[in-house]
Amino acid sequence: MIVFKKKIYVSLLVLFNLFVFYKDGSPQNLPFGILSVEEGLSNSFVNCLLQDRTGFIWFGTDDGLNRFDGYDIKVYRNNPVDKFSISESIVWALHEDHSGYLWIGTKSGGLNKYDPQTDRFKHWNLDSNTTEEINITYIYEDSKENIWIGTYRNGIYRYNPAQNKFEHWQNTLDHPQLLSSNFITSIIEDNKSNIWIATYNGLNKFNPDQPEKPLTRFSNDFNYPIWYLAKSSFFENTIWMGTLKGLRKFDSITESISVITLPENFNLQFSSSVSSIVEEESAGEKILWVGTYGGLVRINLTTGYKERFIQSKKNESELLSNQIQDMILDKSGVVWIATENGLNFILRNGQSLI
Repeated sequence: MIVFKKKIYVSLLVLFNLFVFYKDGSPQNLPFGILSVEEGLSNSFVNCLLQDRTGFIWFGTDDGLNRFDGYDIKVYRNNPVDKFSISESIVWALHEDHSGYLWIGTKSGGLNKYDPQTDRFKHWNLDSNTTEEINITYIYEDSKENIWIGTYRNGIYRYNPAQNKFEHWQNTLDHPQLLSSNFITSIIEDNKSNIWIATYNGLNKFNPDQPEKPLTRFSNDFNYPIWYLAKSSFFENTIWMGTLKGLRKFDSITESISVITLPENFNLQFSSSVSSIVEEESAGEKILWVGTYGGLVRINLTTGYKERFIQSKKNESELLSNQIQDMILDKSGVVWIATENGLNFILRNGQSLI
């Protein structure tokens, strides 16, 4: 992560004080750092993460949007008397577009666009014809610069910024099978410009070359929640899928799926439920970090070695929670982990948050 030179010494000192290493031979030997309310986080329930092109790390929480520069945390909350403030303080989704604008989805306050040059927010209500609360769960920009917005129970929207136009797809009484579910969890574009939409009830494909019937359900047999989609940089035409029933490797050309087994933990009810996936290349080896609702899993795809890290009440330097909401790998190689009890980060081999 990039920070200003004058802040380097102080930020390293602060992070050193936050950071506790395990003793050699410990079953869980990852050095988990902690960023919590005590260190300036606005709220301990962290829903989403993003690093922007300038290096700032953004945290969407249940009480404010946080921007971390390696030293200070700046918090953005709704201010009813300031029309340029964020529309609501509960942030569920973050995305940076090709121009460097941040798109923010909130629990009930609509869609926001943040301009880093002016430090101001612009707002949209997704549907002006309803007073129903529309919760935004995911935001994604495709190769045509459209903004896709997934929602909780209201289907999916596509916004064309050039035309200032919204389109909407959802199951209704007239069209009960348009989507496999109106509960959208993740969105990704493949190399053929197809948009894949994950839901509480399987996977959907949006084909822009078929405007009369653009949406199709992937498989009627695939009828369980998919929480997360991530395009792989390790394997061509591959999309990682985090599901209720584990990790899947999806080939977007052949549309075949293979199962990646996770290390078992029968004491954790949701240890197979995958919420987030991050790829890392380290010392020539391909590493997969897998966030679950039963701790953190690290898979070495090169050697096949797998291990799980879980919360421990005895050691405060371990995971803050087994319920992992989101993860990112920043530009300096630091793994950030969002949980319901704050943030963990992993520094290794003399790394710093710079």
